[in-house]
Amino acid sequence: MYNKAVTLKHRIAAAADKIRSTGGQPHEVHLTKTDAAQLQFEMLAEGGNVANAIMRDGLNKAVRNILGLKIVWRSPSFYVS
Repeated sequence: MYNKAVTLKHRIAAAADKIRSTGGQPHEVHLTKTDAAQLQFEMLAEGGNVANAIMRDGLNKAVRNILGLKIVWRSPSFYVS
């Protein structure tokens, strides 16, 4: 069953934990355009300094890492590697 309350951060954390459980070390998260738009919405909704930086510089420049993973923008599919 689909849960709308799951945020992009939760999806990234779950995917990274899955890789860690198999002995891997995740380094990058690949985001689609839709994922990037959802991330921007979530970050702006949280407010604070990050929201101000997004408004000033744009998402790609303001947010380069999330949960310790480098963000790869405009990927064809969402995955953590």
